[in-house]
Amino acid sequence: MSKKRKGYTLPPHEFTFVVTTLSEKTGWGITQTKIPSTWKITAGEGETVMVIDTGWSDHKDLGENSVKGICTVTGNDIIDRQGHGTHCAGIIAAKHNSTGMVGVAPKAKVIAVKSLGDDGHGSLASIGRALEYAIEQKPSVVSMSLGSTVSTKRIGTAIKKLYDMGIPVICAAGNDGAAGVNYPAKYPETIAIAAYDKKGKIANFSAIGEEVDFAAPGVAIYSTYLRNRYAVLNGTSMACPFLAGVIALLISKHKKNEAITGENDCKTVEEIRQHLLKYTVDKGYIGKDDKWGYGLLDVERMIMAKNDPSLNLPIYVEPEDPKEPKSPSKTHWWQKAIDFFRGK
Repeated sequence: MSKKRKGYTLPPHEFTFVVTTLSEKTGWGITQTKIPSTWKITAGEGETVMVIDTGWSDHKDLGENSVKGICTVTGNDIIDRQGHGTHCAGIIAAKHNSTGMVGVAPKAKVIAVKSLGDDGHGSLASIGRALEYAIEQKPSVVSMSLGSTVSTKRIGTAIKKLYDMGIPVICAAGNDGAAGVNYPAKYPETIAIAAYDKKGKIANFSAIGEEVDFAAPGVAIYSTYLRNRYAVLNGTSMACPFLAGVIALLISKHKKNEAITGENDCKTVEEIRQHLLKYTVDKGYIGKDDKWGYGLLDVERMIMAKNDPSLNLPIYVEPEDPKEPKSPSKTHWWQKAIDFFRGK
């Protein structure tokens, strides 16, 4: 049995400094999920992602896309001296500026909140205050790449409040493998993210548990780091902001549609979940499993889709090959049962 830790900390992670080229690097996760093609629809403009982590950095590749929030760590300031928060911020919103690297939502804004100190550790109180600040600021999305085996009523209450406000809280599932998913990812109101690698395999460190919802790129992830440098890190810490950036794209797209049509079916956390589920490619065991959750997202189809039918319960299918006839086996048995009782 793992020993309970008081307070929150960064999941175990490794990093490697890299020398950047004069051209802009697009990470393998962004390339594989064909995110650049979605930027003609939205690059996340108008959306904010609050990153509750190790603080703010003035990295040139973030610039105005990263703004100072608050520091909730006693005796610390807002500056990131650890590097983890800067790396997460770049994954979300590094600028599309022909240098360094580019984030998932390069026109979104990141609000950097320092709730983990320079040593990567934070108290239960510092996390609780950070979440209460999110309630005050009302960002589009909250990203939390941190974890603990324990939590508090204050933290749970704040997460539930954000859920009720329609603000999704995206959390790293953790890097302890079979030891299980950590808080705050264990809360049912959050969206817990596992990590997979470039070859489409779940990372061996990625936490396993029924709380896992989706998987995102989290191995050999290139992003911004301290002192205008770049680094490659591994961890569900990297998968979490990737998915947070994708959700910023999704919310931005639906707000643009609302301005034209007056309709928006992507305002609550459950509506957001339904859109994610509709464009999920099942991985691992059929249906939801403890490693992949529901699977990985087909981001290009989700953002490029023009008319989404109203959703009830999702059908998890592999993307259709137009050259192959539709197979009835692609609908799972439990979905057929649901449809039968609904009279479909």
